[in-house]
Amino acid sequence: MRISLKLVAFLWLGLFIIIGGLLFSAYSQFKPEAFVALIKEQVEKNYPGSKLQVGNVSYGFSLDFNLKLQNISLHRSEKLISQLGELELKVPWWLLLTNRGNAQINISKLDIYVEHDESVPVAKVEKTPSITTVKVELPAYLADAGFTVRAKEVSIKDLNNSRRYFNVSKLLVREFQYGKNSAFELNIPIEITHNETSYTSDLWLFGDVTPELQSWKLNYRGEFRTKEASDKFQIEDIVIHGKSDFNPKELTVLSLIELLIDKQKIGEGQVTASKDVLNVDLNLIKLPLNYFGFISAEIQNPFLKKLQGEAAGTISFKKSLLDDMAKLSGKLVFDGELQLSEGNVIPGKWQIGVENYRWDVSFISPQGEASYFRRSVVDAKTSKVVQYNEEVGFSAIDFNQVISSIKPLSFFLENLSGPYYVTAISCKKCLQGDKTLDSTLKYGFSPDQKYYQASISGKDLNFDLNFSEKLEQKALDLTFANFEWDASYNFLNPFFGAIKAELTGSIEGRWNESWEKGQWLIKLMSKNIMGSFGAIPDLIGKTSEIFNINSKQIPALSLDLAVQNNTLSLKSLLLEGGESAKISGTLSSEHKSTLTLSYPKNKKIKPVKKEDVTHYWVIKE
Repeated sequence: MRISLKLVAFLWLGLFIIIGGLLFSAYSQFKPEAFVALIKEQVEKNYPGSKLQVGNVSYGFSLDFNLKLQNISLHRSEKLISQLGELELKVPWWLLLTNRGNAQINISKLDIYVEHDESVPVAKVEKTPSITTVKVELPAYLADAGFTVRAKEVSIKDLNNSRRYFNVSKLLVREFQYGKNSAFELNIPIEITHNETSYTSDLWLFGDVTPELQSWKLNYRGEFRTKEASDKFQIEDIVIHGKSDFNPKELTVLSLIELLIDKQKIGEGQVTASKDVLNVDLNLIKLPLNYFGFISAEIQNPFLKKLQGEAAGTISFKKSLLDDMAKLSGKLVFDGELQLSEGNVIPGKWQIGVENYRWDVSFISPQGEASYFRRSVVDAKTSKVVQYNEEVGFSAIDFNQVISSIKPLSFFLENLSGPYYVTAISCKKCLQGDKTLDSTLKYGFSPDQKYYQASISGKDLNFDLNFSEKLEQKALDLTFANFEWDASYNFLNPFFGAIKAELTGSIEGRWNESWEKGQWLIKLMSKNIMGSFGAIPDLIGKTSEIFNINSKQIPALSLDLAVQNNTLSLKSLLLEGGESAKISGTLSSEHKSTLTLSYPKNKKIKPVKKEDVTHYWVIKE
């Protein structure tokens, strides 16, 4: 059978008429101007007193009907409360004809502004009227449609400055429709600046949502993806499994979550959020201690040097979404070691507690032979530790192991910076060979002073040290009574140190810049000396060298001197051993210096007098 060309032409014409009729019918339902007016009406009705302004409107017709709105802003009382860079609606033509199908909504650069004036007392701040229920009326052709929503760069910001409270980089919801299950994808950037270090990660949530009028049910899996590697803080290994209920009327979210690392559960918790506040409560089972690097400044101390193993405990966080108010509390416990020196450790249990800007760190050993407590205070604005107090206690352990970990006096003679602190260390019935010793040490640094105090006592022996500096005036007081010096003692650096010595006497000094310009009284006797070093042994050694005497070979000596007005009056330097020698005289940085060597027990040896112009006793800058 032959089909004529005329019949074919009529068939095509009929098809075009049918398609044209369908498109005309679809066009007649989709009215861009009416749709823009509907958006304006719905927004202003849900936000009483507001005014919606739309900058540019464009639309086009192809396989779908495309409506694009740009530069949208919402004002109330002449204040900007929201602005949107671009809103795009794509509606397939068959959806207009059948009321079935999937429309697309694309949102870009949405900023929602809240006002928070820190200069106004909280009680006087006028709150924006809250919206408890949002009602939206859609055109008939969209009532039964599904929506694929794509949003990027959504932020909640402060109206009066550039501070950003919350940010969503990407949101994707596929075929959203009430009563039906939809897949979603959400990307939330995490930016934390702490202790002048910035940490940036992305939290990706993948899951599904079933929206109902009363409640939306969400199931999701979360992953952290770190943007920048950091030795102190890596969270990209943590995976979140969660279930949430969203109440659209109250704008609240309740989430139950599990935290996993390598498919192993490390904790669980609950997250609640509203339009005003975010609450996070976590119960941790075994959190790896390498995550503690983020708070290293808050918990670090001379005795906790290795963070290895896992911690258990609770953490609670509460954050207002409209201002900077945040509350943090928690307690974590883990097994660890109190390290006195390299290879010298005491096993026990550590505990970390936090209450807002106060951090507590403590340690206790199983037998109670070692304990530690530190409380730090963090500045709310800078997130830096501004001060801390430490208390350390030891009982019936090796005294040399404890004392070797103490900061020396020289540390406090330098210009200190950083947090202000006080450290107190006590030793009760600690052992040193066949001796039992008690000691207390306390040192600190604050805006107006720094000080260093030490006391060691035992049977028939005693040592007391008191150093302070206030308004650049330094003071040092030392007393010894049959005190047996040990090589492990470094607390008197840079004044004195030795492998061993037995000391009796006192040292009193007051000075500002250099010791020779101050006032000193030194009366010191030492015997059984071995391997001495420091400012006092150096002075004795250089004085003896003038007369070709090696003081290092002298087993016992006594020193009696005074310093005042740049003049050192050496009343007596008695070197005992063999022929006991006595050196006396005056050393001056401004006048002639003379020293005399004599042998009090040998009247046959005449005194030797020498002048010195090298000023060897003056410390060179």
